[in-house]
Amino acid sequence: MSSSTHAAVIERQTERWKARAQAKQKWLERALAAPTKSSADAKWREQWIKDALAAVKRGQVELQYRAGLTDIYAGHLSVLEMTLMAAAEQKPKSTQT
Repeated sequence: MSSSTHAAVIERQTERWKARAQAKQKWLERALAAPTKSSADAKWREQWIKDALAAVKRGQVELQYRAGLTDIYAGHLSVLEMTLMAAAEQKPKSTQT
C-alpha cells in the first residue's frame, strides 16, 4: 500500500471515528436532558452516570498508557532511522582478498 493510499485510509477512518463520537455525544446529551419519570428512574440514572464516568476514567488511563508506549516506540524508531541513515551515508569499505 502506497503512503498516499495509507494516508487516505487513515483519514477516512479518523472521520468515521469523529462522526461516531459526535453521534454518541448527541445521544448522551439527549438522554441526560430527558426528565426522570420516578425516583427509581432517578436512582438508576445516577448509578448509570457513575458507572459511565468510571468507564471514561478507565479509558483515559488506558489511553495515557498507550500514548506513553507510542512515544517510547516513536523515539526508538527515530534512533533506528538515524542509525540507518548514517550507515547509508558511509562509503562502502573495500574488501581485500
